[in-house]
Amino acid sequence: MPPISPTFGSLSSWQLALLRGLGARADGAAPDARAEWLWTNLPGSWGVFLVLALLAAGLYAIAALYRREIATCPSRIKTLLVSLRCGVMLLIAIILLNPALVFVNTRSLPATIVIARDDSRSMATADRDLNEPTTARSQPTRVQVVNRLFSPANAEFLRELQRKGQLAAIHFADQAQLVELSQSASTSPQLPPLAATAGGTNLAAAIEQGLKAERPAAVLLFTDGQHTAKDDVFAAARRAGLRGIPIFPVGIGDPSRPRVQRVAKVFARPQAWQDEPFEIDVVVNFQSAEAGTQPAVLFEQPLDNNNQPVGEARLVATSQVTAPTGGSGQSTIHFSRSVSAPGRYLYRARLESPTTSAPDTAEISETASDPVNVLSRQSIRVLLIAGSPTWDYRLLQTLFTRDKTIALSCWLQSLDEGRSQEGQHPITHLPQTRAELFAYDVVLLLDPNPAEFDAAWIDLLSDFVGEHAGGLLFMAGPQYSGELLTNPRTAALAKLLPVKFGDLAALEIVSLVSATQQAWPLHLVAANADHPVLRFYPDTDESIRRWQALPGVFWSFPAAEPVPTALVLAEHADPALRSTHGPRPLLAAGRFGSGNTLYLGFTGTWRWRSAGRQAEFFDKFWIQAVRFLVEGRSQESRRRGYVQTDRERYEIGDRVTLSARLQDAAFEPLTQPEIDATLLTSDSATEKIRLVAIANQPGRYEAAFTASKLGQSTLRVQLPGGSTDDSIETSFQVELPSLETSQTWLNRPLLQDIAKLSGGKYFAIDEMAELAASVPNRTETIEERSRPLPLWDVPAMLVLLVGLLSTEWLLRRRYNLL
Repeated sequence: MPPISPTFGSLSSWQLALLRGLGARADGAAPDARAEWLWTNLPGSWGVFLVLALLAAGLYAIAALYRREIATCPSRIKTLLVSLRCGVMLLIAIILLNPALVFVNTRSLPATIVIARDDSRSMATADRDLNEPTTARSQPTRVQVVNRLFSPANAEFLRELQRKGQLAAIHFADQAQLVELSQSASTSPQLPPLAATAGGTNLAAAIEQGLKAERPAAVLLFTDGQHTAKDDVFAAARRAGLRGIPIFPVGIGDPSRPRVQRVAKVFARPQAWQDEPFEIDVVVNFQSAEAGTQPAVLFEQPLDNNNQPVGEARLVATSQVTAPTGGSGQSTIHFSRSVSAPGRYLYRARLESPTTSAPDTAEISETASDPVNVLSRQSIRVLLIAGSPTWDYRLLQTLFTRDKTIALSCWLQSLDEGRSQEGQHPITHLPQTRAELFAYDVVLLLDPNPAEFDAAWIDLLSDFVGEHAGGLLFMAGPQYSGELLTNPRTAALAKLLPVKFGDLAALEIVSLVSATQQAWPLHLVAANADHPVLRFYPDTDESIRRWQALPGVFWSFPAAEPVPTALVLAEHADPALRSTHGPRPLLAAGRFGSGNTLYLGFTGTWRWRSAGRQAEFFDKFWIQAVRFLVEGRSQESRRRGYVQTDRERYEIGDRVTLSARLQDAAFEPLTQPEIDATLLTSDSATEKIRLVAIANQPGRYEAAFTASKLGQSTLRVQLPGGSTDDSIETSFQVELPSLETSQTWLNRPLLQDIAKLSGGKYFAIDEMAELAASVPNRTETIEERSRPLPLWDVPAMLVLLVGLLSTEWLLRRRYNLL
């Protein structure tokens, strides 16, 4: 413990001399600590006056007693004795009041000033006129402007902020994350540069991340204000305001909406049929566009098996597109195309230059579709299995027998022995071997009787769909379906279907009581109404209206919910059949392995023959269903397995998950621990993707990577032990985040509202000096008081007391006062 120094704290010279004389030491005190006197036993309130009164009374009594002493004692000695006795009295009073010294150490806790900078893709926009002069011929992008603001040349801004607190930096796009600042003893803090490559903007996440900082004083948002996430940014701003943390948005970009007219997307079915029309929908985005029409053209580009262009693209259609009312929104152009030569094709739509083009038009573009595989009109081999001769079976048998593109074999399980089965290719027994079943492209199960099936046949059907890319349709019925899906021999069939059935124990009973006296209309799921099975007309809305006008459903099978990868096309309209998972699915499409599957949870499609002319909608639905199911067989090499992605479309930065089931040349599961695949992107670049075997699952592989290239990408796996053409592949589309790229102007009103709700203020990028001055300095000063240091419990105090008493005793003895 250091002694009290001559310059300690804020004590006066006589206090320092007294403390040094008493031998007091600065226990636990910093050199710049402040010292304070403290009477630890001093009573409070009226007790202070009582102590003073008692002390005064005692001193008066001492003086009175010495006045009565014998006259032989000189008066000056009496005065001295009174002083000595009063000194003892005062000293005892001081000891009883317990004087102490407290050392107060002060330290500062700086607040945190959060600098949040937008790192989303919209920050890569180069505006026509930013609030910053530039001598370059082309304007800088927004991210370049922000990086320039925080460059070493403008270090004074950061130094000014650092005088008011410590700095923390956040980069945010669809998510927000802290970034480290670099700083040396001789330089100001440096922020890492922005790249503006992430998709989406979540301002709420940036604010919430800023509020998590240690003692936040303010959040500085450098952004264009385009909030594309679902989180409530205004709620986050209110929370900041309630905590007294102002938000200071700094707007980056041009607030005027640019005039944009561009082809956003081109939709075409992945597969079409030779000499049959198919639709191509072109979506055009308009933003602040002039009223009027504009020509649009459609080009067709032949492709090889590697999706590489072959020959020249040719113009195949033209149309006119009209800007929506107000100049902003979307318009859709419907093209119809028929191709006579089978093969792979790419369709590219382009807007031609308008006759009068505004000088500030930002973009007139063209966009390509996914590759379209046009299949030849060879016969589709269909195996139709029915438990009984229902009206659906009878009319389907007639329809497929009449259709020249379908080669039908029927197996009516209730047919009497000795009678021939129907179809163009009659059979004498249910296919039981791989060779017999794999000769077909599609299997249709119409409420089949489970008595004729066993577990081995269900496993064979699973291989037919999952490995052989065969199509499977299951139409549930009231006679056999409950038993089929609950019988241990055949219950595995449920795993192939795109729906789940919930409690299988009660399934058969529930299915028997699912009939009603009321015909409920099919309720189409609008988001999936453009599915090829449902498309009666090129216009989706017209197709929906036609479906709603078809005869309704009396009986339905109690499916619970779709599997995660399935698409529900139609639901039951009866609200009483709604479960915790949602409405009862009636029509669902999905995939099992490499094959397409369809589930029909109702009967009575034969009633649709009364709609339209010559049963056109009944015929169209079932032909489209068969063709959808056979599309999985377009690539013969898929018979040795499949590779698929978890989605068909991704945005830049999304995680792509691959799963594959691969076989060798003998159709046995591959046993290699790893398989290399090739990823071909739209810019003809290639990348190696390594598929890793899943433990304890022979032939199954998985991989994951990040979608980083825009456009159509194809993943190809070369199968070992086969020819150079023996490969399997899958394709997927990578797109820009829609809102992030279509709304790129500075959203100044949103940023101003955020500032107002939080108690902050909006700034432009040329107001950095005002911004630094507006940031509050909320550095906290904390006082830490030491334990009281007693001043009476020191040797000097005892020596003084003994000295006073001894001196008084000696004087009294000298003058005979004892």
